[in-house]
Amino acid sequence: MRKAFIIIFLISCFGVSAQVLKTVEFEINGRPTWQQLIPLGQNGIILFAKKDVTKAVIVKFDADLKKVWESEVFLDVEKKPASYTVDEDQVTFMFSETKGMYYQVFSISLKDGKLENKGFELREFFQDQDYVFFKNRILMAGVNEKGAVFYKYNFDADLGDFVIAELTGKAQVQYFKHDATKNIIESLWSIKEVSYTNEKKKKGEFIKDAYVVYAQYDTTGKLITKNTIASSAGNFPLTATFTEIDADTKVISGTYQSNSGAKGMYLSKIEDGKTTSTKFYDYRQLLKGTPPIDDANLKKLIDNFVLLPIKPIFGHNTITIGGTFFQANFQSASTSTPNFNGYDPYPSYGRNGNANYNYSRSQSKQVFRGYKFLIGFVASFDLDGNMLSQNRIEMNQVSPQVQETMAVSADKSTAVCIKGALSVNNLSDFVKPATYKLSEETVDAKNSQFVPSYHGVQNWYENYFIADGSRIKFEALKDLDAPKIKASKRKKGQRSLPQTNTKKIIFLSKIQ
Repeated sequence: MRKAFIIIFLISCFGVSAQVLKTVEFEINGRPTWQQLIPLGQNGIILFAKKDVTKAVIVKFDADLKKVWESEVFLDVEKKPASYTVDEDQVTFMFSETKGMYYQVFSISLKDGKLENKGFELREFFQDQDYVFFKNRILMAGVNEKGAVFYKYNFDADLGDFVIAELTGKAQVQYFKHDATKNIIESLWSIKEVSYTNEKKKKGEFIKDAYVVYAQYDTTGKLITKNTIASSAGNFPLTATFTEIDADTKVISGTYQSNSGAKGMYLSKIEDGKTTSTKFYDYRQLLKGTPPIDDANLKKLIDNFVLLPIKPIFGHNTITIGGTFFQANFQSASTSTPNFNGYDPYPSYGRNGNANYNYSRSQSKQVFRGYKFLIGFVASFDLDGNMLSQNRIEMNQVSPQVQETMAVSADKSTAVCIKGALSVNNLSDFVKPATYKLSEETVDAKNSQFVPSYHGVQNWYENYFIADGSRIKFEALKDLDAPKIKASKRKKGQRSLPQTNTKKIIFLSKIQ
């Protein structure tokens, strides 16, 4: 059974304006794994969660976190969708099977949650990276043996073909969105141009240049215009995201690496389709704080952790960017005694998969304990790329999946997940941050699955954040509810383990 009930927090913030307006709990039974939040602005939010090997649940909440509808779908894929498309009528997800040979497209009505499932087969070599869905057709961006291409498919005609993207080098899509007002596709591509020490035999490959391309296409994949954010003084842009300032001005931001090994972030201003300025800031500048990070520890951080950038925010003629450094967290675990506490938030589904482990031999193995988010930063810039302010944030946060653990709102308030709690502060006000917890129990790597704690936060709309968390709970099934299983022979002294049900409680909090 699934339940939805409400807990309302009325918290005095002692001089801090931020407060948790409401928290709702949503329970999922089965073998739950990933969950994904899709903000719809003032129209609400979508929760998409995998509940079992073959099932997922999609729930829409309004802006007050009241449940509007709930739908269950058949979904036999392991990973959450890498991308999605939202328009005024529906949200669309795409999943691929057999390494991209067969594609399933799920379109969910935002009005009532009704599902439409379509599919198509693509036998030619193609690595899809992102897509846009248009009612009866889809435009996929990716690469094939010729380079960057689009694959467009019409569901009504049951026909598809490739369109050359007109980009050179090894391409990776960074941003791919349909601008409905202009009816064009805004895109960003990371490009690496390679060369060879032995050009004739194509041996000794090396990267001779790396840059980012901002390109506009029509909805069929025909190029309209493109512009390059080029390398400068040995600094090579590697990733990119898009922030629109007005109809003529855009800011592209992302990560870069220099030929000396330094890494950091850059901001590039595009006016009337042309790059007018690009400025680079290494992590030494962006991670300033007390105590300072020495060069040796900084190198360990950037070599062993990955930066997950936050969504850039534009307001009051400034743009705020930032990110959090994370890595996969593993611990050695002994399986010398029978137990059924081996719940894995990312199990290996298969015909032999089993969430309730009963090991009969002593052994040690590395167990995945979530992703550790160690440290983060936020920095604000004017539109010419000059840094106005910068703050380093210590986190030590463990989350079960890679997701945003820090966000900034339009009024520059910052919400951060720290050790399972949520800390909200306006860094420019120099006041004590407001901290909210789902439980008073201390969260660590061993119990992070089972203690209610925040795992992620996003800027929802305007000055509102949406934070999500969860906890896992095992429950023994009642004898009457449990299916009858034929008794098996057991060795002397070996106990039979009770059948258990895995319950995941998802928490959603609205914060202002």
